[in-house]
Order: sequence, then C-alpha cells, then structure tokens
Amino acid sequence: MKNAGIGWIGTILIAALAASGCAGTSLRAQETATLGMMVPLSSGVPAAARAAAQGATMAVEEINAAGGLSGATITLVVEDDRGSTDEAVRKFDQLARRKVLAIIGPLTDATVSAVAPLAERAGIVLVTPGATGTVPYSGSSVFRTSLGAQAQARALADFLVQTRRVRRVSVIHEGNDYGTLVALAFSQRVHELGGEIVGTRLYRDGDTNFERHATGVVADGADAVFIAGYPDEGALILTALRSRGVQVPVAGSDALYSTDLLTWAKDAADGIFLPAPFVASEPLPAVQDFVGRYRRRYNNETPDHYAAQAYDAVKLIASAARRSGRNPMAVRSALQGVRRFPGVTGEITFDRFGIPERPVAVATVHAGQFTLVRR
Repeated sequence: MKNAGIGWIGTILIAALAASGCAGTSLRAQETATLGMMVPLSSGVPAAARAAAQGATMAVEEINAAGGLSGATITLVVEDDRGSTDEAVRKFDQLARRKVLAIIGPLTDATVSAVAPLAERAGIVLVTPGATGTVPYSGSSVFRTSLGAQAQARALADFLVQTRRVRRVSVIHEGNDYGTLVALAFSQRVHELGGEIVGTRLYRDGDTNFERHATGVVADGADAVFIAGYPDEGALILTALRSRGVQVPVAGSDALYSTDLLTWAKDAADGIFLPAPFVASEPLPAVQDFVGRYRRRYNNETPDHYAAQAYDAVKLIASAARRSGRNPMAVRSALQGVRRFPGVTGEITFDRFGIPERPVAVATVHAGQFTLVRR
C-alpha cells in the first residue's frame, strides 16, 4: 500500500513542456517560468498524489495554450517527496536551485512543516493542495487550497451532532500532526455542541491490526465514530469496525476522501461521511466544466478534490504573477491579497494564515461513489 510507480514524474514534466510548445513560435522565443511541485507519488496516498499532479498539469497546459504567463511558457517540474520529511527537504533544495516561481505542495502536514522554514528563508511561496494543520515557522510563505483542520472538523462535528443527533463519539486518529490536530479540533467542537467524546484511540503509521480499536468503540457505547488519518490505515480501520459489527455512523477527515479509500476499503467504506471541498457530481457550471475537461484529458477519469485543489493552486499562482510580475516575493504579496478568487473548489479568500475561507460540504460513499449530502 505504501508504494506507487514514480514514472509519473517524467511523464508530467513532458506533458507540460509539450503543451507549452503548442502555443507557437512567439512563446518559444520568450523566457520560461518554472513552477515546482512536490507530491508523495510513492507513499500511503498514491492516488491523491497522482490526482494532484494531474490537476496541476492540466492547469499549466491550459495557461500555456492561452498564451502563457504574460508571454512566458510555464514549465512544471514534479518531484516525488515520498511523504518523507527528509526527502521533502532534499527535493525543496533541488527546486530552489532551479529558481522556481513558486511550489505547489507538499501534500501532507509533516512535509509542509519540514520545508516551510526553508521556503520562508528562500522567499519561495508554497501553495499546498493537501495540508490542513497549523504549520510552525511558516512565516507568510505558506498558502493552501485544501481545507484547514478547524474548518473540516467543525463541519463534521456540526453534521453529526446537529443533523444526525449524535451524542457519544469515539475518536480514532493517527498520532502524527495531521491526525492529532484534526481530532483535537473535532473533539473540541463536539464538546461545544453538548456532545461527549467517550473514547480516544491512537495508532501509528504502518499499523495493520485495528481489532483493539474496533472492540473499544463497542465498549464505549458510542453512537458515532470519527477517524482522522490517511487511507491506508483508514481502510483497515473501517474493515475492522464492520467486521466487529459496528453499525453507527462513521465520519472521517479529508485525507480519507480519496479513491484510495474506495479501492482498499471496498464495501466497508459505504456510508462514511467526509468533508468535501469538491464533489465532481455537483451540478454547478464551473464544476461540471472542469470535470468535463479533466475527463477528456485523462481518459474519462473523474477528478477528486486533490486534482481540483492542485488545479486551483496553479491558477492562483498564475493570477498573482500576472498582477505582480514574475518575482517570487511579489507573487507572495499578491497571494496575500486574494479575495473571492473563482476556483473550481469555490470562491477562495485567504485569511492572514493563508487558509481559504469557504463553506465545507459533507459527502458520503454510496455504492462505491462519493455523493454530496450537504452543501
């Protein structure tokens, strides 16, 4: 589960360069603007990483086909950070030496936290399409198109307690920064709404036996379960819960909103509630236009929220560069002033921490597909 092919790196770079060549001789004669991208293509979230890379690639191709970035062809350089903090630091240094305009990524909280201080010192913007938690020492260089931990946790707590009338909740979370922050925010909101956290159980990356967690949920007398973690362990937790006969509502963090979960958990994923920054079936013209273009580009594949968030990240950087010029520090200043940017994930306004302010929808899994429950 932890491995994925990394041939994608070269493929994506070639795709971006090929698209830039289609724009004509005038573009080829101009300078090139280089965007970096860091995603964990070989990790526990391969589908999310691949989708993000595809979304970013499509955005670059569209910009180049429309004339480039103020006359410059964009080259997208995608690196596999493997979900490792050490590898993320090494890949960041490689991209910084290429004098990139900005970097899309990394995707996970741990890798973003590892490179954020380096980005601040180098004056390079990071726009992550996946990280959700607080990023220490990030300065003013980290932005995200993903949901913040507080926003997604609050939305799910509100849905369970206020809509589903849940009162007793068991929490299962990975003991890393991501799992801990989302679980803490969720628990705090449940308490605010008059609910009770009747059990909290941790696990580590790579754990495979979750019988104790499932048995504990039954012993808690919980009437709902919340899981904060990534799809590889998340699928095993869901399977363990179903095997133990747990029938109460189950909700999860945004990292579980992934086709990896559907593939690995199969029927055990049915009925789980998840925060939804993007739902491909939503009948909004902007969403359906994006979905149609993505399917045509990627052999009828349906985009997930990682694809949409990475697509928006590239378009945000390009918009900022058009307004401020192709200087990394100027791009950072322009991003700080973003208000109501029309992304495919909705209108994006950054707060002072670079977190998008927008409503959070709730989706569920039905018959192996994500469907919208509440906007």
